[in-house]
Amino acid sequence: MTTRKLDNLGSAETLDWLSASERSKSWRIRFIVVEWLRNSILVTPCAYLLAVMVLSLVLPRVEGTSDFLNMRIDNDTARTVLSSVAGGMIAFTGLVVSIAVVVVQFAAGQYSPRLVARFRRDPVFKHSLGIFIAPALFSLIALRNIGRAGDTIAPSLTIGVDFVLLGIAILAFFILVGRLLDLLRPRMLVERLVKAGAHAATEVYPFRAGHAPPIEDQHELDDAITLSFHGRHAVLVALDRGRLVRAATKANVVIELTVGVGSYLPREAPIFKIYRNQDSKPVDESELQRSVLVGGGRTITQDPAFAIRAMVDIAVRALSPAINDPTTAVEVIDGLETFVLALAWRDLERGRLADSSGDVRLLFPNPAWEELLDLAVTEIRRFGVGSPQVARRLRALFDDLLNHTPANRAPAIKAQIARYDAAVTRAVPDPVEREYSMTADRLGIGTAAP
Repeated sequence: MTTRKLDNLGSAETLDWLSASERSKSWRIRFIVVEWLRNSILVTPCAYLLAVMVLSLVLPRVEGTSDFLNMRIDNDTARTVLSSVAGGMIAFTGLVVSIAVVVVQFAAGQYSPRLVARFRRDPVFKHSLGIFIAPALFSLIALRNIGRAGDTIAPSLTIGVDFVLLGIAILAFFILVGRLLDLLRPRMLVERLVKAGAHAATEVYPFRAGHAPPIEDQHELDDAITLSFHGRHAVLVALDRGRLVRAATKANVVIELTVGVGSYLPREAPIFKIYRNQDSKPVDESELQRSVLVGGGRTITQDPAFAIRAMVDIAVRALSPAINDPTTAVEVIDGLETFVLALAWRDLERGRLADSSGDVRLLFPNPAWEELLDLAVTEIRRFGVGSPQVARRLRALFDDLLNHTPANRAPAIKAQIARYDAAVTRAVPDPVEREYSMTADRLGIGTAAP
């Protein structure tokens, strides 16, 4: 058996590191439900339809047979109006959905397929679908009440509410068009990715650099067994870390994850290493399997590196010969600088959790500073240094990182600068053009840094 010392793995955090929901035993269910609600385009529109059904059934009882708004609309006119609204809004909803699908296809082809999930999660689109179909359903249900009691005058309140719903649908259409146009702007897409990535970073890297509580632990661990993943082949999208710590504490073992969130998991892939001692008990393997949440693709929720991946994909696509749009790459670098600067001030090197007694129970891989920096700049440097705009913006990025990050981040940044210098030298043989390309400029070309 091999042994390893925990003091070589950095200090650990207690279970208090996790959010209240993660510490609870229902975290897995909550996570699945929340992710399903975020990804589903069914729930929000159905909520609107349910509300409209209730309204259309209650409203006639409230109004009775009176002409509440004194519109004096006869039954035939009311039927014509309601039928027109129902048929028109159903056709209109289909047209809007077709336009939205075209926009998503364009964004996936022009920017990155990784953005499709962000469009799917957009709340404006979900609410718009419900608002568009609401007048149609309300009109169809209201038609059955027109003239049913032998009245010659249609219920005015029902007609009035239908007009209000139609007006709201028109306003929602204008808002949706604005949102779709915004989502075609690279800077808007990058800002959304930065925001989502920053939220995920606070979950995965909860402590600021130098502010994490140290826990000394010098125990040696016997490398005993490796357990495989028994679920379907998929991508590891999240870990129920609280469940893993509780299972390790109950069995008096230390559990190590051999793969990180965002990795592809083939069926029967080795994923857990169980370190035991003489006092250890058998581990409940079913608990370990339930702690692994898989899906059809990476998500940002517990994987902030995926936000960087999506942004870099946009920049690389923009730098391809088929598109040749270095300005979009510069806008991506703006977003990457914001995100990477924020990550530099977080404690990225921690990947351990301890139980309430302070004993280390869980080891898991997290992308560290060097890996995140590589992910952010390597491919953009590879495909973009031939463009003066991109090369100058990259140089400004490195200077800002050197000046505004902790001192322990400097070696990795300087290593990236050396690789950048070599790449520009190869790509731009002319010394005058090379000097111009290597001048820091936050606009790419426009305002060289002093």
